[in-house]
Amino acid sequence: MINNNIYALLIGVGDYKKIKITDLPSYRMDVALIGTGLISGLKCTQEHIRFMAGEDNNGVVSISSLAKGVDSFKRALSTEDTFIFYFSGHGSSENLVFSDGQVDQQSVINYIDQLPCKNKIVILDCCYSGKFETSGANHLSIEQSLDMFAGHGIAVYASSSDDEVSRLGSNGNHSMFTGALSTAMISQSIVHKGQIALEDIYRETQRLVHAWNIKNPGKEQHPIYRSSMGGTAYFKVMEYKPYEPEQISVENEKYIVTNVKPLSTTSEKRLSAFVILKIEASTDELVSITKEIAESIKYANVYSSEKSAALHANMPAKAVWCYFGMDENDMVNHTHAYYTIWAVDDVKSKYYRDNTNAKVVDGIYIFKNTSYDLVRKMQEHTISKEEYIKQCKNYLKLFVDKAEDFCVDLMEVYNCKLSFSELQRRYKEWMIKVKQEFIQLSDMEVAPEEIHDWVEEIMQLSGLILDLSIYLEGDKLSGTITDREEWLIQNTIKKYQESLEKLKELETSIK
Repeated sequence: MINNNIYALLIGVGDYKKIKITDLPSYRMDVALIGTGLISGLKCTQEHIRFMAGEDNNGVVSISSLAKGVDSFKRALSTEDTFIFYFSGHGSSENLVFSDGQVDQQSVINYIDQLPCKNKIVILDCCYSGKFETSGANHLSIEQSLDMFAGHGIAVYASSSDDEVSRLGSNGNHSMFTGALSTAMISQSIVHKGQIALEDIYRETQRLVHAWNIKNPGKEQHPIYRSSMGGTAYFKVMEYKPYEPEQISVENEKYIVTNVKPLSTTSEKRLSAFVILKIEASTDELVSITKEIAESIKYANVYSSEKSAALHANMPAKAVWCYFGMDENDMVNHTHAYYTIWAVDDVKSKYYRDNTNAKVVDGIYIFKNTSYDLVRKMQEHTISKEEYIKQCKNYLKLFVDKAEDFCVDLMEVYNCKLSFSELQRRYKEWMIKVKQEFIQLSDMEVAPEEIHDWVEEIMQLSGLILDLSIYLEGDKLSGTITDREEWLIQNTIKKYQESLEKLKELETSIK
């Protein structure tokens, strides 16, 4: 599906005769490359892009046409749209240079930030462009929905640091940075579930620029990226249909199989069944029910992916786990009075492990959860659903704000303005508080059934911030951030941003 909600103003300035500085012939290819990236990569419609490169593409662009160009989008933009501003031309200290003079680049950024749309992306490809500011971390208010937070704000990407020139590419007809950026925009490797994330475009561009720097010593360039968005922006670039396993449910007078999930490995097909007991089942009845369920589902087409389905097609399961609860709450909260295992003879030794609470009866492994009654007692609710939701929203704000603060400061590490060791010192107290606050969140009562999934995702998101606090401690021996910790931090931030998007969807069911 084409994303019709991207609007873009692409400015290429090449003619500087009026102010008597060197012309830039690269502007033609620069705006063409970004246009291609927007249309082919981000699926922006051509009608939503305005190319401003002078009459007959002669590279003459005046200061007055800048404001007119930006203002021309005001009526078209809605609160759900993205606006992209791109500038290719000369830059001086803190200024964008047009054919008839200079404009303070911070004032341009601030002006664009006021546009009435969801998010704004400013791309500056000119020398010395890295000296700018954004408003810092975006914080979530208690009253604000995630739909009005995630992906809202401004991001600015400058081609070079404030003391660097911006280079032409190896063939000399376009900017190196624009070439890397446009390549990243059309890269299929960063498409995930039919979407491209703005931060993935940034990371891919940085990878390409880094490769250039290695090949061109003495001509290194260090782009600067800062964002005041909640999470990041996503662009839908293709239809995505997730793999859907067969849905299985069984009901009779003794039990209900509410769900069957895959547990397969590359070598074995394995399944798990979640079962509500309608009776007080004896050991013999548990054995009989387990065998009956295993026989009825062992050929079920329940897999985690198409690859797994192809691997185990038409094969029976070698093992089936049955998790028994007494009602729907047990299924939702993963509380089980028993679990049993049916397995073929050649894998029984692998799964039938000795345990004081387990026994094998007639070939079926039976484990009794002796803590079941205590856990059920602990899951009783003592506060209203409304109060529970209020507490969860407070924790959500707390962890989102901590994540956004960290992401903004981490970006300064990649902007070469802060070292990892300085970041660790700055976040020493932050790491302690994250751990303390996660323990407090974990002590909350079990969620009411109707908001269970929303609460679980808040726990997932908060756990990711806890992971960040652990990875930021560095290597266990040296305490430094090695390549391993750096990768883990980046991957966790990506998962955090995805969790925000998932919570946006789940939030619509909270009342």
